[in-house]
Amino acid sequence: MKNTMKRTGLGLLIAATATFGLTACGSDDDATTGSSTSAEASDVAAADVDVADDLEAARTAVADALAEDDSWNQIMLASDVKAPTVKYGMLVVPFTPSDAASRVTGTVAIEDGAFVIEADSEATGQTWQIDQDGTITEKS
Repeated sequence: MKNTMKRTGLGLLIAATATFGLTACGSDDDATTGSSTSAEASDVAAADVDVADDLEAARTAVADALAEDDSWNQIMLASDVKAPTVKYGMLVVPFTPSDAASRVTGTVAIEDGAFVIEADSEATGQTWQIDQDGTITEKS
């Protein structure tokens, strides 16, 4: 009798958890449309990003280095160098973030010419990213 009650209770608990999970994770057409709209809004709002200058400066530093020698698969952005130099077995280029950014990607991974650099806004805590083409989006 005791085992039957435990099994019944466990079964009800699992059923309730599954129902809650399906309800929380379920999607409908409105939810899908909403996420698409927020992705588009993210691209539009990129013009108002407080770390846009940092992202663009970092992208320019990496793009300029790749224009000189596109064989690098990693480039480090550092404030302790005055000119591009090889340290730690990788190319290190000068970059100093502004006070608007609490963090900017330090080591940029490059694969087939493609890369992404991230920066965190000091004011909002949002993480923004820029790709090799200069497109700024909010990281989701």
